[in-house]
Amino acid sequence: MSIPEAGDSCESTPPPSPHALEPIVVAFLYSSNGMGSWCWEAAHALQELGRSVLLVAAPDTPLPGIPAVEVVRIKLQGRSGKQRSGIAKTVSTAAHLLGAGPDGSLNQIHRYLNARGVKPAAYLLNQSTIVDRSVNCPQVVAAWSYPVDLFAYLRKIPFMVSDRSATSFVRSALSSTGWWRKDWRAYRTADRVLPVTQALLKSLRRRSICAHLAYPGTSVGRVPDRNGRGIRLLMAAVSLGESRKRIRWMLEAMKEMRPPLGTILQLAGEPDDSIRGAAGDIGFPVEFLGHLRRQELQQVMRKAHIFCFGSLSDDWGYVLVEAMANGLVPVAPAMCPFDEILGGVGSCYRPYSQDDFVQVLESVMSTALVEKGRQAWDRAHVCFSRPAFGRSILASLESGPHS
Repeated sequence: MSIPEAGDSCESTPPPSPHALEPIVVAFLYSSNGMGSWCWEAAHALQELGRSVLLVAAPDTPLPGIPAVEVVRIKLQGRSGKQRSGIAKTVSTAAHLLGAGPDGSLNQIHRYLNARGVKPAAYLLNQSTIVDRSVNCPQVVAAWSYPVDLFAYLRKIPFMVSDRSATSFVRSALSSTGWWRKDWRAYRTADRVLPVTQALLKSLRRRSICAHLAYPGTSVGRVPDRNGRGIRLLMAAVSLGESRKRIRWMLEAMKEMRPPLGTILQLAGEPDDSIRGAAGDIGFPVEFLGHLRRQELQQVMRKAHIFCFGSLSDDWGYVLVEAMANGLVPVAPAMCPFDEILGGVGSCYRPYSQDDFVQVLESVMSTALVEKGRQAWDRAHVCFSRPAFGRSILASLESGPHS
């Protein structure tokens, strides 16, 4: 099926086949973060199971790879309002941050597709703000944040504030409260909710939300064949200096480490001066790889042995899952969702203890890494592969309440 880009003429486009008129539409890929990966993987997981799929993406968002599904680029129009100043602007900003209503994007997507003769079978949505009951079509939305109470959302404020000003804290508090309201509106109005962890699933079902577990999946290839001496440690983030990723925290913890000869630490992502300084204090080689595209990072993963993960605020660890899918032994904080992702594979450390992080890392380095890596790959293959992800999505679409 071929659908013209937004703004293109569709006069010469042949009509789609009757089967293609009812695809599952996955939306909205607007960034390269975990939510963007979720859209990409969900669309390909369904396509590999033989379902008709459309992936809706923003016009300028780079795709993680060459798509095997139909990608529709749509430029969504933001809501416009009067320009305000002073107190009126402050009140307007607060109201926007606290607002719980849909953002209008699904209505635009639906009208765009309908105008081109496409009747979606269902919408598979990666964000709560997209859920919109004015659109008469089944809607399934991913649920990310756990725990689900307001206090848990507010606890993430320190990870969101960079300049530590009172204004930033207030704005973050309003934004966190608004996201809690947006998420709960979506949970109550969507036809199905896809929580990313068992813990979140149980919490939603206790509150009578129609939820079905769907671990976000990824492409799991063959088990890597790691040869050669030495141990390769890997850390990765788009911006290595981003405080909530805690790359610097892990580097500072490793200053006193004396790993086996031949150990090297690889850092994938853009470093800042603080990262370079912390890396310079480590007593073994550090290699800066710079920004890597997703496929490039996966190639690096296939040659590394241990993946060090530091974030305490991510709602899901896509990079952690992809590391396991490439046979790395994961080391991550002992908290949800990371402990559930590991599931006994790899090792968890106490989230705020640098000493425990180092002890756990050194313990992992002294084990049979090839065997441990195979166990991580096995878990990724069973729980986080595209087929497993696709089957979970389809089961949610076909299931009754709480089945």
